[in-house]
Amino acid sequence: MKGKILFVAGAAVGYVLGARAGRGAYVKIKSQAESLWENPSVQKTVHQAEDFVKENAPVVGKKLQGAAGDAASKAKSVASKASDKADDVADSAKSAGSDSEGAAKLPGVNVGE
Repeated sequence: MKGKILFVAGAAVGYVLGARAGRGAYVKIKSQAESLWENPSVQKTVHQAEDFVKENAPVVGKKLQGAAGDAASKAKSVASKASDKADDVADSAKSAGSDSEGAAKLPGVNVGE
């Protein structure tokens, strides 16, 4: 149903933009759209959708809040692990720099030559 509405709206816009009839075609489409919007069955569906959103908005908000909290804690965990790994690499590089044999073992590093 949503796809049909979007198609009709797109066709109407395309017709208005591409029509040589000018303002008359625009006014006709606008009046048809307004009469469709004012149709009682359309308004009933709109009110049902509004009620559904009002009822479920708090539930969706809580789920989003929980998901955001989970994502934040996972990001902190990953950042902490990356920081620890970086510290390990830095310590390894420092110890290799103080020991000329260890430094010579690093690829691309020629110490003392």
